[in-house]
Amino acid sequence: MDLLKTVFGIDVSSRKSNVCIMVNGQKVNDYAISNDMVGFNQLLGDLKQVTKPQIIFEATGVYSRRLQAFLYMHELRYVMMNPLEAKRKTKDDLHQNKTDKLDALYLAKLQSEHPQRLAYVQSKEYQELMANNRIYEQASHDLITNKNRLHKAVQLTFPHPDIVLETKEADIIDFLKGLSGIGKKRANDITQSLIRLAKVACPAVKKNSAHVRGLKMAINNILSAEEECQSALQEMAKLAPKRDLEILTSIPGIGENTALRIISELGDIRRFNNPSQLNAFVGVDPQVYESGNLTAHLSISKRGTAIGRKVLYLAINQIQSAKKAGNPCHIADYYEKRKRSSETASHKKAAIASIQKLLRTIFALITNDQLYSYDVAKHNQRLLS
Repeated sequence: MDLLKTVFGIDVSSRKSNVCIMVNGQKVNDYAISNDMVGFNQLLGDLKQVTKPQIIFEATGVYSRRLQAFLYMHELRYVMMNPLEAKRKTKDDLHQNKTDKLDALYLAKLQSEHPQRLAYVQSKEYQELMANNRIYEQASHDLITNKNRLHKAVQLTFPHPDIVLETKEADIIDFLKGLSGIGKKRANDITQSLIRLAKVACPAVKKNSAHVRGLKMAINNILSAEEECQSALQEMAKLAPKRDLEILTSIPGIGENTALRIISELGDIRRFNNPSQLNAFVGVDPQVYESGNLTAHLSISKRGTAIGRKVLYLAINQIQSAKKAGNPCHIADYYEKRKRSSETASHKKAAIASIQKLLRTIFALITNDQLYSYDVAKHNQRLLS
């Protein structure tokens, strides 16, 4: 099987995966494996018989993560496709009878006929960076969810005036001082406000109500989520390359937390040959539809990680805020130019275009080992225009 081009199309489900092997565009084998070490080792046996095998599968959440980790372990490169993108790219060959075997076949056929760029196998440090950022993202989501629950609960319970008035003032102050960012004076001020409001509050439920228990649960969940966020950031700070972090934080508006998350999602920038590859990796490259003499530019491809695009979108907002605070950035200038260019231009469209500009800037700064300079950026923009 040591031929010119061998593709392994893998359809991953919860308990098993279907594998289709194509050599030079012709199917030579298909079989199912269990999603455990026994099944993965069976797959590995076939992969080792091939020179530079091309592996393609869809991102199916936790199910594909095990396969991804196994391939990383053995330094095997692969294509992990967004399911919507895979469906779009195979729309001309859609089959009415959907089966796991056919899904594996169509993935293998896609890679054989329209090769996708293989993922770069990064070091364990970058893998841990991404894992910590995923923990941060989940904890942030939990934080927002529980803050919303807390807000609703407070409308009913206050938290509960009876509990506040029954608790010693010194105990409330001590509890508040134990929270991050609250000093002695602020703890005292908050305590006085709580007691004053408790005396006039009219709660909708009694202090032993399930709503009060729900409020306590939301508070505990918030504290736990905040702790997880901080722990993840601390781990990322230990793992992230210090020079890359210094370069990213030199861009006005990008603080350390955002820089850490960008590094965690993008990985080692130096593995890309040009900014276009970086745009494609993130999924902000435009799709192009060609038919006859018609060429149309569609929406962005949305390949790569949605979390990465979310972090970069956040960075654009922060860059805009920094400019309003007196810290200019050519990316903020570009955003405003895009907004002015069309009365109907939405914030989202201008932000996506600005993300592409930000990625080009990040690529240039890191590959040239330079800190950001607004004057240099403006000069380069004039040369390119």
